[in-house]
Amino acid sequence: MSEISQNIEKYLKQLVDAIIEKMSTGYWDKMREILRKEPYLKKTFPHLLLNPEKLVIYIGKKHWAIEYIGATYQENFDVDNDELSIRLFDYSRTSEDFFEAILGFNFDGSSIRIPLPEGTNQDLYIPTNSADDILYENGWNYAAQSMMLSYNIAGIDLTEKEHYRLINCFFYGTNSHGLITRHIKWMEIFPYEVVPHDIGMSKSKISFFRDFKNQALRDVESEFPIPPDLQYDRLVRLNRFVELFSAAYLSELEITSFLAEPENQFILKMAFFAKEVHSELECHWAESKNKAIRPDFFITNPNGYSDIVEFKMPYLKNSTVVGTENRETFSAEINSYISQTRVYAKYFDDPRNREHVFNKYGIKVLYPKRWLVVGRRWMFDNDNWREIENEFRDFAIRTYDDLIDGVVSQLY
Repeated sequence: MSEISQNIEKYLKQLVDAIIEKMSTGYWDKMREILRKEPYLKKTFPHLLLNPEKLVIYIGKKHWAIEYIGATYQENFDVDNDELSIRLFDYSRTSEDFFEAILGFNFDGSSIRIPLPEGTNQDLYIPTNSADDILYENGWNYAAQSMMLSYNIAGIDLTEKEHYRLINCFFYGTNSHGLITRHIKWMEIFPYEVVPHDIGMSKSKISFFRDFKNQALRDVESEFPIPPDLQYDRLVRLNRFVELFSAAYLSELEITSFLAEPENQFILKMAFFAKEVHSELECHWAESKNKAIRPDFFITNPNGYSDIVEFKMPYLKNSTVVGTENRETFSAEINSYISQTRVYAKYFDDPRNREHVFNKYGIKVLYPKRWLVVGRRWMFDNDNWREIENEFRDFAIRTYDDLIDGVVSQLY
């Protein structure tokens, strides 16, 4: 690592340490103090503010943001648990739009850019044009959404020196494989300024809440919005799935078995806009001694043809992308998963195999899309991974967070 890179890493570490120290002593500890005195508030207080699964910090040129990721309400909520798992994304040295970098996709409208409303934004539903087309084609019920903000927009601007809060906001974009849903449960976006220093270094001017005490008093009494009653039972089932794949000891079989249960199949149906779900179907080769394939799931699309969904573990052993600049590739771990799905593609290239599956199971499969569900969103931090993904025919990766966001957006 060069001396410049080392200085940047040191600077970012000091910056994150300062952010966590200020938020902890000024905000989180104050909420803990209130909850100890008024324990009845624990029933409605959003638990992820004090017991997040992950804190993600984003650094831009003029703003920084902190996103709380995890279960909104937890059976074993511990007000005294102050352990934090932190992930940092530095967008301060790129030309990429800060808000679009956080979302993971770009807006594609031909109209003007709009400013994000200052202060608290709750229940926003904002699609790009290409995402709107997909939602419409799949029968998205726009009337059911509590708020939609603008169509055909070219981007969303953050005003300098302004603070923003996003609660239960949904943003929809696309890539070459289809719809991307980005659910922001709770995020604070604060002003941030880099001040040049005489000796060539830079100092940071970090902004926070104007009044930590009053903010803590207000937030400790807040409630996170929940879906309508008809969808609440499904949200509970979805929470069970999140708890399952968040467990310390887990197997792929436990994941697929849970999703295969009739009462849980709505998760795959809603995540992939599927009509039917078929689990663990053994498919023998027409004229080969090869071992029969057994994909985790076949999902039947509205057009009557089925795609394949394969699940791997939510936690990866190493980085997802390896290699030097301009020579990046997926890690050996990811490539091994892709190789497994490639066998599925080879199987259905043979019309005799397709006929066998149709005759035995009544499923039509032709050039199936192979979906690999693996890892968490923050594990795919290299922008190049999308480009690498596009090199594979009829193949796409979805993280567990992508899966959950797609379902939750419809439950609301």
